[in-house]
Amino acid sequence: MKKASTIGILGLGLFGTSVASTLTSNNVDVMVMDKNINHLEEVIDEVSLAVQGDFTKLDQLSEAGFGDCDEVVIASAERLEDSILAILNLKKLDVPKITVKTKNKDYEEVLLKVGATRVILPEVEMGQQVAMMLANPTVHELMKLDSNYNIIEFPTKTTWIGKTIDAIDFRKNYELNIIAIQTAGTTDFSIEFGPEYMVSKGDTLIGITTDLGMRKLS
Repeated sequence: MKKASTIGILGLGLFGTSVASTLTSNNVDVMVMDKNINHLEEVIDEVSLAVQGDFTKLDQLSEAGFGDCDEVVIASAERLEDSILAILNLKKLDVPKITVKTKNKDYEEVLLKVGATRVILPEVEMGQQVAMMLANPTVHELMKLDSNYNIIEFPTKTTWIGKTIDAIDFRKNYELNIIAIQTAGTTDFSIEFGPEYMVSKGDTLIGITTDLGMRKLS
């Protein structure tokens, strides 16, 4: 019987190793494959299965059990041909979700056409994230949810002090939904607050907003 939430990682460069380690720290069942035994040794004590092999070979993927994964991430295929072969192999194994990392934007359409569920360009996405933070200096942290929405952490504006969340009307004025507040002088965020909460000097807020709303906070 297939295990729930099993994710395979093919290729253990910096990106693949980071994904594998982060998933396991979040209690996700992870299995990995890489040609380089040294790469495998970096995560072998963390993951449920570490296999030395060539993920462009269908038999090696099958024997290792990657067909039982709920999703597989092709994390470090340097050549387009390797990514395509890996996708085709995973499709033959009926893997339902296939995420592919690529450095080349021109490859995205090809990878999607041959069966990738999602294509990511980490350098491009990180560049966009850093640029948004630089362009919006009030934003402390930023997580891009999709092409339009972000989770942001930001300090209290002087004009908000002494006003309630309801009176500030974050939704109307900033296209922003407040989801957590760290009150001044504390170290933890709380989600236990209502529209009557009065914003104080030194408060830090976390919210979900659009790109436009984030610019309004600057």
